[in-house]
Amino acid sequence: MSVDQKKYIKTEILQVAENQLSLDYNCKVSDLEKGNNTVVENKLANGRRIYDSDGCFFKILCFRGSAIITASPIIMPWCEEKLLNRSAAWFFLYPNLREIDEKLKEFGQEIADIHHYYLPKRNVPLIEPPINVKWYEYDDILKFKNDDRFDEAFAFNENHPDILAVAAFDGDKMMGMAGASADGKDMWQIGIDVFNEYRGRSLGTKLVTLLKNEILRRGKIPFYGTVESHFHSQNIAINAGFFPVWAELYSKEKE
Repeated sequence: MSVDQKKYIKTEILQVAENQLSLDYNCKVSDLEKGNNTVVENKLANGRRIYDSDGCFFKILCFRGSAIITASPIIMPWCEEKLLNRSAAWFFLYPNLREIDEKLKEFGQEIADIHHYYLPKRNVPLIEPPINVKWYEYDDILKFKNDDRFDEAFAFNENHPDILAVAAFDGDKMMGMAGASADGKDMWQIGIDVFNEYRGRSLGTKLVTLLKNEILRRGKIPFYGTVESHFHSQNIAINAGFFPVWAELYSKEKE
């Protein structure tokens, strides 16, 4: 690759994530470290990650024993009464989610999505798996726009631009692609698509590993998200050298 590579800066990976999440949830970094819950107003901080849920009525972050409930002022009193003393470890049990969803309905809202997220393990050697690959930078990725084979690898969203990708090849035939979007200044999210006929060969793990390593070399922190029931995706993250760190929930206007 013709790229001005940087050495991975020796910043604590968790600290980078804490700094970003504190902006996303309008809280202090210390709120993420105190081991209990915090309720704050959903104000939009500069430097936050911007998704379709930006400015939503209600969202929750569960991070290492703490829950940050970021909400509209009109529901904050209920959050302080009902959610402040809940265990962050068990926050997303279904009875809790049902109670939250029922309350949200009073405001014309409902739970929209829950994901959990992974960060790379520290001090893991950047081993390069043997695989025939091709790398793509930002300008190269644009040619894959409207190609529905890459729904997970690419977002094509100006708020979190697709900035780097790696594809595996069987001769001249592409087998799959892992892509990274610059969701924050220091944190890039990884997505992966492996074509059906090439699944079961650990290609997902190999591509995610390669992309994770390159992101670290460029001085950024890669992260990976999935859902509770997607065990194949979770195993890719774990086998590629990630570990689970936080979970997020957000609301949307009820249809």
